[in-house]
Amino acid sequence: MPNLPFSGIRICDLSYFWAGPYCTAYFGGLGAEVIKIESIQRPDSFRFGALASDLYWEANSQWNCTNVNKYGITLDLGNPKGNQLFKELVKVSDVVIENFAPRVMQNFNLTYEVLKEVKSDIIMMSMPGYGMYGPWRDFVGFGLAFEQSSGLSYLTGYVNGAPQSMGGAADPISGMHAAFVLQAALEYRRRTGKGQLIDVSQTEVLTNFLGAAVIDFSLNERVWKRMGNQDPVMVPHSVYRCKGTDMWVAIAVSSDREWKGFCQVIGKPELIEDERFATLINRWNNQDTLNQIIEKWTVERDRYEVMAMLQKAGIAAGVAVNPAFLNEEPHLQERKFFIEMTRDVVGTQLFNNWPIRFSEMQMTMRPAPTLGEHNNYVLETILGLSKSDIEELEKNKIIGRTPLAMGSFGV
Repeated sequence: MPNLPFSGIRICDLSYFWAGPYCTAYFGGLGAEVIKIESIQRPDSFRFGALASDLYWEANSQWNCTNVNKYGITLDLGNPKGNQLFKELVKVSDVVIENFAPRVMQNFNLTYEVLKEVKSDIIMMSMPGYGMYGPWRDFVGFGLAFEQSSGLSYLTGYVNGAPQSMGGAADPISGMHAAFVLQAALEYRRRTGKGQLIDVSQTEVLTNFLGAAVIDFSLNERVWKRMGNQDPVMVPHSVYRCKGTDMWVAIAVSSDREWKGFCQVIGKPELIEDERFATLINRWNNQDTLNQIIEKWTVERDRYEVMAMLQKAGIAAGVAVNPAFLNEEPHLQERKFFIEMTRDVVGTQLFNNWPIRFSEMQMTMRPAPTLGEHNNYVLETILGLSKSDIEELEKNKIIGRTPLAMGSFGV
């Protein structure tokens, strides 16, 4: 749409899995023409997560959510003709984004040094797990590995337990960092006419969240430990069982004033003067006992009742909602967070809408492309190939719409 901020920007999206595609989905929703480039020799391995379907490479729910607002083509970059066609596409594009280990683009002879000869002001964003240089530059991994090597997972888990995975949070966190810095690079190019290479280390993105822990050790020689649902300051601060099966509510009390109000709400004003809980430090040191007292109150009540009672008293509380039932939440329904979209193969399904509302514009939302869906549009309309040229490419398996093999999850 011409009124969206990135209208007129074209992005060649070579990124796989979640981090890079999450970034480019936002740019597509804000008007950029994002062309997702895969190959039938090795499609995005994130596609392969729904083996029950005959067209299993189209049915992975997370792939469908992460690749909205894109055009999809296939192109074998290992073939000289496919490699040259990619360069032709770069000539008429603004951004190239990829999240392979550095050696991959080197092997394709498609490094930034090569691509800036093709288009002098091209912006290339590379998002390897460990950055473009350093002893680990060629190591590969997924969010689980990056979360651990960043130091973030070392602080995630229960007291005296092992480090825990954050559930792949490394990917969307890296994707949003990438979205921000890509905007900065586009603005820099607008001002100077110069493109550049952006090196986004997914591990370093996560390590960036550990400033307080690093500084605390530097200042106080204090090593942070895993705390489960505890907080360094707030008490109570946990998730409590409520009435029903697997029903929970989160509660966080941040001050003495809130603590006194909390005690009144749960009908236990005597806790205010109880020596074990009279001060913040005492509450922190006795929080296991305190949590047992609180859960005796919450377990007899509906979680929404608990949330409403505490919120009315100015205390932070929120229900833990099973994702399977999020679409039934009245709040999300009123905000139209879930929308229906129809896509080939999967049919009409509920999809997440954008979690952002602009007062002066409307982000777009189109279903993710099927494999090679827009081969003809990109090759014929943008690059000017003839129908016979395209047929020859398909005959030689430089393009296609069906994977030649299930593929490998390695990147």
